[in-house]
Amino acid sequence: MIFIKLFFFVFILSINSQQIYECDFDYGQICLLGLQSASYILLNETSEQPRQPASDVTAIDTSNDMGECYFPFQLNSFEMFFCEKSDPNLPSTCPTLNGTGPRINCSEGEYGYELFEMGEIGYRSYKVDLTSQLSSGQHCIRFYYYLSDQYSNGTIQVIIQDTILNQNQTILIAYLRLQNRWHEIRENFYLDNPNPTIYFLFQREYSSDFLPYYMAIDDITIIDLECDPIPTTTIITTTQTLISTTTATTTRIISTISSSTQSSQSTFISTSTNPMRTSSTSTSSTTINQGTTSIEIISSTTNYPQSSTISTSTQQGSSSIKSKLNKLFFFI
Repeated sequence: MIFIKLFFFVFILSINSQQIYECDFDYGQICLLGLQSASYILLNETSEQPRQPASDVTAIDTSNDMGECYFPFQLNSFEMFFCEKSDPNLPSTCPTLNGTGPRINCSEGEYGYELFEMGEIGYRSYKVDLTSQLSSGQHCIRFYYYLSDQYSNGTIQVIIQDTILNQNQTILIAYLRLQNRWHEIRENFYLDNPNPTIYFLFQREYSSDFLPYYMAIDDITIIDLECDPIPTTTIITTTQTLISTTTATTTRIISTISSSTQSSQSTFISTSTNPMRTSSTSTSSTTINQGTTSIEIISSTTNYPQSSTISTSTQQGSSSIKSKLNKLFFFI
């Protein structure tokens, strides 16, 4: 009887909860009014690491009977986190089975992006083209974002405008870039009044380089529940055998985010509309607060005897930033 009641409760909850808004820029979807879109860039054997997404999120999520896309894989002199396209008339592809398996064709979609030219700074805001009304109460927003590099002070902010109180609240700022890939970010927010206006603001402050700078987003989703945690995935695992007594130090950096070169032969195609500790002798912990991001550095030093084997696993969740900011931002 208890099981039946629990099942009934979950069933009712799933009915009352809904995905209010979802937009992935594919098939000409206009997610942010006025934001341009792209699908892929062309790469070849001489291409350097791209400074914009080489494919969208739909592409890297591809899977079929032969397997699913494996990332990263080695391309030229860099690690590739996107599907690879070398011919505009052929589909983009990705390797399977830890990068050694056969390649499969990627499903191609689009993503939205903002471009700041060499040395250009400033901000640009775009209104979300909401297709459903948002009621008051708890919500969660999730999307994927991309930044060209970590040196250009680039941020993507999500701003909620209460049209009744005529106040703006910044609920999320995405600025963390771990690798040259898509980063997922999620954030809870609460609406006192229904039917707000939502803006995405792309901002670039002072930068020491003069390269074109891209900020991109894809797969925007809003639901009327709290956000689920972002899954943690293992990125690197290494094993080494020590021949003599050695002191090994392991450093782990944890970024909690719940709310993420020039191309000599690259062509840009676009359209106008788109987280073991082991036994240790000493442990030190330092927390560094940078803006809205908390980074905890844990160092463990262990003395291992002869012929010991050390396995090191580096874990990292999808990058994003937990920031609930009650900051007023007014547009001019």
